[in-house]
Amino acid sequence: MPRALVTGGTGFVGSNIALRLIERGWEVRILERPGTSRQLLEGGPFEFVPGDVLIPESLPPAMRGIDVVFHAAGVVDYWRQGIERMYEVNVEGTRNVMEAAWQARIARVVHTSSSAALGIHPNQMVDETFTFNVKPQQFVYGHSKYLAELVVFEYIKKGLPAVIVNPTTVIGPRDIRKVSSGIVVEVVKHCAPPLIPPGGQNIVPICDAAQGHIEAALKGRVGERYILGGENMTLLQLYQTIAQVVGCGMKLKTMPRWLVGLTAGLTDLFQPQTSGPVPLTGARLRLEAQMFYFDSSKARQAFDMPKTPLRVTIGRTYQWYELMGEFDGIHEQLEAEGGVCKYCGRARYCEWPPAPAGTSSPRM
Repeated sequence: MPRALVTGGTGFVGSNIALRLIERGWEVRILERPGTSRQLLEGGPFEFVPGDVLIPESLPPAMRGIDVVFHAAGVVDYWRQGIERMYEVNVEGTRNVMEAAWQARIARVVHTSSSAALGIHPNQMVDETFTFNVKPQQFVYGHSKYLAELVVFEYIKKGLPAVIVNPTTVIGPRDIRKVSSGIVVEVVKHCAPPLIPPGGQNIVPICDAAQGHIEAALKGRVGERYILGGENMTLLQLYQTIAQVVGCGMKLKTMPRWLVGLTAGLTDLFQPQTSGPVPLTGARLRLEAQMFYFDSSKARQAFDMPKTPLRVTIGRTYQWYELMGEFDGIHEQLEAEGGVCKYCGRARYCEWPPAPAGTSSPRM
């Protein structure tokens, strides 16, 4: 029975990798930072070992007896944790993990990078041959992941058997920080922006991305990148799909491109307070106006990756957030505001599952 160590195993991507490994019969060890919640792994047959990617001496004991290391630890929400910490964890943390894996002669390392590490290439279908191409301050998260990849390639040259995977925008259950899956929360709570930026993204269900990690460990070629992607779609299409799945009647429109620069500049100047899970900033607006379309055919040809329908993933995501209490009280809040939603005219906030056509909502 293969044994895996998952760094970042208590987070969104890492917990999904860990759970999928258990389903496939692996023994799974979780690198656990002091004080970290086990909420996403509660009840699972995991071995927890204390450690931190920023504490090099904690890593060799965690890797003892391990066959595969899945390095999924990283900072995505730099607006909460700070840009300096993001670079420290994403770059230096990766260096520490690769060094420990190299010293321990680990049989395979799968490094969780991001499609963001490939840069910004407007109006192009991006594959693994592309590289980061913009000023760091224009895309700080992407730059941190690009630098982390350079570290991994350094160790590959030394002989470390590592594979890099580049998930695109990941949506699904267990995104407890509501970084990418928070868009579902935005729609349900009606804190989505009134005008959707005119960009596009590639969306991959977390179950598919987690499976891709495991396939990379089993079938990936050392020194290769693999984009773990799903469907390319505009942001408007994504918001509309979510609205349809959760039964929301919000009227969504695309922001004209000429308005993006002006709105981003005003946002930088006034820094408005927003109610969404990810703060609205000028940098976010500029990025969301870009087309991040990716070709994931390399991974799909090499791996046995599922193609979970996006609508199914959105429904599962809603159910998970509902189970976690994310939507408690929003119906009562609407009652206090007069009982009619000012955004879509419904007598209740969005319901899921939506009532069949021609019938009334079960709560109405």
